[in-house]
Amino acid sequence: MNAITYRRIRLWVGTLVLISCTLAFADVGQWLSAPVARMALWAQFTPSLLALMQGAGWVAGGCVAVLLLTLLFGRVYCAMLCPLGVLMDLSARLAKRSGRNRKLPYQKGRPWLRAGVVMAATVGLIIGTAMPLAFLDPYSLFGKMISPTLRPLMGWTNHGIAATHWIQPVDVSPVSWIMTGVGLGLLVLIVLVAIRRGRLWCNTACPVGAVLGFFSKHALFRLHIAESACVGCSMCERVCPAQCIDFKEHRIDHSRCVMCLDCVTSCRKHGISMVKSWGRKARAADPAAPTVITQPALPSVNRRLFLASAVIIPTVSLAEGGHGKGAGKGGGHGQGCRGGLNQSNKQAVLPPGARSLAHFQSHCTACQLCVVHCPDQVLRPSITQHGLAGFLQPFQDFDISFCSYNCSNCSQICPTGAIQPISVEERKTVRSGVAEFFRGRCVVKTEGTSCGACSEHCPTQAVHMVPWKNGLTIPEVDADLCIGCGGCEFICPVRPHKAIVVNGLRVHQRAKPVPIGKENTVREMEEEFPF
Repeated sequence: MNAITYRRIRLWVGTLVLISCTLAFADVGQWLSAPVARMALWAQFTPSLLALMQGAGWVAGGCVAVLLLTLLFGRVYCAMLCPLGVLMDLSARLAKRSGRNRKLPYQKGRPWLRAGVVMAATVGLIIGTAMPLAFLDPYSLFGKMISPTLRPLMGWTNHGIAATHWIQPVDVSPVSWIMTGVGLGLLVLIVLVAIRRGRLWCNTACPVGAVLGFFSKHALFRLHIAESACVGCSMCERVCPAQCIDFKEHRIDHSRCVMCLDCVTSCRKHGISMVKSWGRKARAADPAAPTVITQPALPSVNRRLFLASAVIIPTVSLAEGGHGKGAGKGGGHGQGCRGGLNQSNKQAVLPPGARSLAHFQSHCTACQLCVVHCPDQVLRPSITQHGLAGFLQPFQDFDISFCSYNCSNCSQICPTGAIQPISVEERKTVRSGVAEFFRGRCVVKTEGTSCGACSEHCPTQAVHMVPWKNGLTIPEVDADLCIGCGGCEFICPVRPHKAIVVNGLRVHQRAKPVPIGKENTVREMEEEFPF
């Protein structure tokens, strides 16, 4: 395969990856089903790796395929399979067409910085938080940029077109200004870095680039500069977005090369080609063998780091999983001040399938995929609800919606395993929180009027009405039946502090199954209250 054919393949594959990932994170009409969205994201390295550590099925094969591809041809993932990398190349190409010329001279690698990035992500997983990965992993960064910026725009566009009665309007869940600011800030930063310094982010701050860089140094096929053909024009160095070509020394740092092949197509003397590598002894004996930049510190650091990560992270992950199961026996939800419990000081409710707060925070990279694909739009990125360690990780906001009794979409679409896959029938018995009723706030007591909205919107009848005074009835909660769906809290008319509040569980439990035929028929939310 020649360089021109490869570049065409890279262009088409990269475009397809960028479009599919953008649709997955900006879906306003549920265009992509959960299996289709998961398939579109199959080759994303970090979520696949996190899923692999939990023994997930075919989803975990993506990172294995990427590693094998890297061992064959180098960092092809960075060239065409990473949506953030494709976005960087697109930004640089548009800037070039607008007349902006950039100079990308050769820069020495920063092995200790790259090793530090991988170590930070590794240590975060060891201590039980995926926060470092959330702001370093390219897949997660792409989700944080697209979801709060492009998705609202698509929602407004949909309503504008719907006004002409051509299509049906689609409601989009509200996006906080903080989330929008984070998304726009990251987008501007990434685009500016790509325009001015090419793939600087990929070779300094990206843990995926650092890990794949270790493997790409040992790839079977690598680029090689033929000294006999080189005329010293420096064209290859000037167009290299990774700044990894030293044309004076005829050397290429293969740990940073992203296999864009811009250098190959720019060389008028055809002095750069892809050759087969045969190992150190063969390279020493063959004068035409590729010359590789030697950095003594990088191989030793990356090797130790990679091996340590491969052993420690799965071990800690399994240990955490076992701890979560054991903790479930004790129950409890750390509610703190029971008497003053309200929407602002309660424990945030996790999505069904999250298992426990510890499991969720150690695997969720806050990519926002579950938020986008929640049919009820009850999931929202947290600001303070999960604390600093869970910044932007999703929680259930019962002020805007509730979790459907017949839906497990978030568990089916989560690519990292932070939300474990569960069926709809399993979801009906997963208790992610417990409703607590405060009689002193209820309108039945404070205003002497009938209500019962919370009972009418409880699918398991955990909230039911019991006799009160003057022929009135008042709610009562059966915690054994409650699954924490939030229907009661959402519909409660009391303000500012609702009379019934769902307090989240740090470790999910199993609710008592509802007898067949006893499920409540939930009425429509638009129906007016009877007072």
